This record gives sequence, structure tokens and C-alpha cells, in this order.
Amino acid sequence: MKNNNKAKLTLVALTSVVSAVLPLTTSAEDKVLIQAQHYGENDDRIKINDGKLIFEHDFGPDHTLNLEYNWDSVSGASPTWDSVSGASSTTHSDTVSGASPCIDEDGNYYDVCRDTRKINGIIGDGSVNLDDYVYRNVSLEDFRNSIAALYTYRTEEYRNELNLGMSYSKEDDFKNTGVSAEYLINTDKSRNRSVTVGASYMINDVYDYLDDKWNDFSLTNVQLGISQVFNRTTVAKVSIYGMKENGELSNPYFNVIRKINVISEPDEPNYFKYYLARDLRPDERQAGGISAQISNSVNKDNAFQSSYRYYQDTWGITSHTLDIKSYHHLTNQWRINPGLRYYNQSAANFFKAHDAKDSFFDEHGYASADHRLGKYDSWTMQLGFEYLQTNQLTWNLYTGYQSQSSGLKMSWVNFGAQYKY
Repeated sequence: MKNNNKAKLTLVALTSVVSAVLPLTTSAEDKVLIQAQHYGENDDRIKINDGKLIFEHDFGPDHTLNLEYNWDSVSGASPTWDSVSGASSTTHSDTVSGASPCIDEDGNYYDVCRDTRKINGIIGDGSVNLDDYVYRNVSLEDFRNSIAALYTYRTEEYRNELNLGMSYSKEDDFKNTGVSAEYLINTDKSRNRSVTVGASYMINDVYDYLDDKWNDFSLTNVQLGISQVFNRTTVAKVSIYGMKENGELSNPYFNVIRKINVISEPDEPNYFKYYLARDLRPDERQAGGISAQISNSVNKDNAFQSSYRYYQDTWGITSHTLDIKSYHHLTNQWRINPGLRYYNQSAANFFKAHDAKDSFFDEHGYASADHRLGKYDSWTMQLGFEYLQTNQLTWNLYTGYQSQSSGLKMSWVNFGAQYKY
């Protein structure tokens, strides 16, 4: 079984209108970069082996082309609601469990009762016993290939930059195609202040294994930012951004539990049963926020960078991200790069955790038990080492660890090399 929960870690690999990197200086270089990464989660959850190849080349001082190819294999399991007998992985009804006044001795529904199997999103025939359902890991395995390109053009006088990007990603149950454009305008020849306007658009296709069809949704993203160079050592950037998603935003691999009155006659007493049902989300989400970054070079051997990002959307989620990084030359050839990030998020207004006292939903309305839509905070620590073997060749090793208040823990190690030619 495939699962769309496996974190689309890099939808647009080379360019994003919500950037997290603010270098003190920007200069294009001819280089080739190769990276390999292993990522793993606790509780026998997701494991990813990832590879990346990046090629960057200058065609004179005004034109730069950046190409990236990425491949990764995903395996492991992801948690969701399921029946004890495993109805979530089948397209037919589950075995009826529990006595019901709606079912005769042969297991057929009486005419006075609603055939719940016809209700949109219901999986199986339900049960009067909530213990017939369990929140457990469902196995998954997949492989993804992606390619992205970014072209940069610089004007002659003010050195304004136009960036045009495109990307494509494919796996068995998910496809993504994206385009982006960003224009950086220097307000004068000194380039101490610049304004950045950017936009991106992505169309995604997700396979629904129960309905045996492809559904699509789109993502539009816009940003406006201002960068200011204060002196030779300090530069800052403030941006506002907005996003809009449209289409089939429900995840076909996540389930919830619904409590449904199966008696259809209004004069009959209520009789409730629990049903495994599909994840159901609104078909539109609007979001926006602000981000701020500042970089400071203390001296030639030490630099610091910090950023803050605020996010809010129409699903009721708000988040705060605080990121601190530093760069330290230990010798002429060795550099160490520690980093620390704190993230805090509120829950979507239609989310219920699997371990909540009221973990089930009513018959109608949006519903999700996807842990990524819940309330949690996390701490992320990362440590990087770079070895400058020559002026052209640099080796790097990064390792990181994240712990979430939800109990999820993850770690990764990334190894690669960069060659300037």
C-alpha cells in the first residue's frame, strides 16, 4: 500500500518563493554537487534513502543555469485508523461485527434501516463496539524521481535578477508539476536595498486506490520581500507571503472513525454504530504569513543567521518557526555549522487525535486524524562539517535530530561533495 504521508520533502527543489536562505553575498559559480541522505523515524515508521545531483553553470556574467535531479526510496509504515480485520486496505466491506437491529439472521439490512455502505467515504459495515478499530501503522513502499531547473538572468546596469524555475516529480501514486518566477530589483547601483517579487504554481495528481482514479489539486504561492544591507557584515530581509490550495485536498490513505445513527425512521429510537471512514478535508485552503531573516558576519571565521516565520490558514492552523544557524571556520580547511530550530503549531479545526477521549466524528462534516494537522511543537538540532580539501573540492557531512511533542522522533545523516570547475 502506498501512502501520501511520506512527506513530499522537496516539491520544488531549486526555487521557492518562501526562501529560508539569506546569504551575505550572492555570486554564481560553476559547480557540481552530489548528496546522499538517510532519514528515519521511530516506532518503525518512515525510512527514506535519498540522492541528489546538482549542476550549476554560468553562461557569461548575466546568465546562470541550475539543474537538479533527485531520487529517493521510501519504506516503512504510517499510522492511521483501521479495523481489526484490516478494512482500510481493501475495497470491499468489512465483516459485520456486533449485534444490530438493522440486520437479520442472514446478515442483510432491513428496509427501515439505511444502507451505510452507500454513504460517501464509508469503508466496511461498521460495529457497535469501538474496540473493533485500532490506530496502527500501515505499511508502505514507494520510489520517487524528480527534476528541476532554474534559469537566472541579470540586467547590465543595476544587476537585477530574473529567476525562472520549473520542476517535475513522479511516484506511483503522486505526480507534481511546478513553475515559478521571481524578480529581484535593486533600488540603486550600490545594491544595498532590493525588492523581491515572486510567484509559483504547482499542479498535483494523487491516486485514490479505493475509487481507482486520479484526483488533482493546485497550489499557488506569492511573495513580496525587501532586503537591506546595513553594512559590510549585516543584511536582513522581511517578506510577506500568501498561498492558496484548490482541489482534492483529502488524503486517501488516512481514515477516521464516524458515529452514525443507522435508524432511518424518525419515530424509531436512535441506534448508533461506529464506521471506518475516509479522511475528509475542505477542497480549498488559503494561507499567509510573514518571515524575517538577518545574517551577521562577526569576522572572517564566524557568521550567524536567524529567522522567524509566522503562518496562518483558513483551516485554523497557526504556526511559529524560529531558526538559528551559525558558521565557524576552525581552520583554513575545516568549518562547522550548528543549527537549532523551534516549531509550534495549533491544530486544524476538524482534527481529532487518535488518543483523545472523543476520538470519533459525527456522520457529517470535515474530519481528519492526520497527526500533521494536530497541535504539537518540535525541536530540531543539526550539526554540519565541511572540509575544504582544495579551492575546488569541498566535502560535507550533516546530521540532525528532531523530537516532537506528539512522540514522533526522526534523525538523518547527509553526506556529499561539491566541486567547482
